[in-house]
Amino acid sequence: MTSKLALVGILAVSLCLFVVSLTHASAVEYHIMNGKEVAAHKEGTILPNAPDYNWWHGCSPTSAGMMMGYYDINGYGGLYYDNLVPGGQAELSTFGPGPYIANDAIASSGHISDFYSGGYGVSGDDVISSPHQFDSLADFMGTSQDSVGNSNGSTEWMFYTNGLKLYAADVYGSVPSRYDQSGMFGMWEYFDYAGYGSESPSNHDFFNQYVDTYNSNGFTFAEYMAEIDAGRVVMIHVEGHSMFGYGYDDATETIYLHDTLSEGEYSMIWGETYTYGTEELQIYSVTCFTPTGGEVPIPGAVWLLGSGLIGLVPVRKRRVE
Repeated sequence: MTSKLALVGILAVSLCLFVVSLTHASAVEYHIMNGKEVAAHKEGTILPNAPDYNWWHGCSPTSAGMMMGYYDINGYGGLYYDNLVPGGQAELSTFGPGPYIANDAIASSGHISDFYSGGYGVSGDDVISSPHQFDSLADFMGTSQDSVGNSNGSTEWMFYTNGLKLYAADVYGSVPSRYDQSGMFGMWEYFDYAGYGSESPSNHDFFNQYVDTYNSNGFTFAEYMAEIDAGRVVMIHVEGHSMFGYGYDDATETIYLHDTLSEGEYSMIWGETYTYGTEELQIYSVTCFTPTGGEVPIPGAVWLLGSGLIGLVPVRKRRVE
């Protein structure tokens, strides 16, 4: 604990406990209009091109990888973020035979060799001398790293006990040891490593927060809807597991998600439990971020001009600082 950062312990999240939009029809309400019955269909929102990734050396970096992959594919706010998954456009799915570049962004071969050689749930297998240069989400998020107390496949998440948002700036204003412990701060570090953001952790772009059904001051379903409506995806934390939220049904307060465990669309009711096998895992928190520092797309006319003057004038995308 620190005087600046009132945290609820540190929660280890691991596997085994566990703007265009599409719509899903939900409830139907009936009204009388001009003496005739009218059916009013309520619809929720599902973001398109939402990645569906198979578990890759930790549910938390896999879910973070789907968030990064979403912005790599779709951009945000009219800007490109196509280096969040280096080597090409992120895949929409990593179920089935690979290899996948998204997996390299989630947990690279260097990460696996240095921090995961003993297999799932093992501790004490890290390479202490001459580890690789960090290059993946699992590296920066502290996943599987003995130095921060994480067994293989687990990641730590921090939250204010009063239920308010805990920002990357708050972690940065604490003590340096917290940087490596915080999965959320590690997501900011990876985002910065990829060449985006403000290049300073003193920002309020990334945050963790309890949900309001866990803490009365917490993140509400209305706030979740607002994130999705703004084109931003959300990491959903249930007991012992992290998942990727990309849609909702407002009539039933349903969250649509990819769970890293099985391919396809899954759902749960806000504030209730997610069923995994015989386990009922309670939702307790979210992780959100707003992408900044993307690249400006080159207008089509400029591309045409460039193609006519190739060899004379180099044309390239410009990064917004």
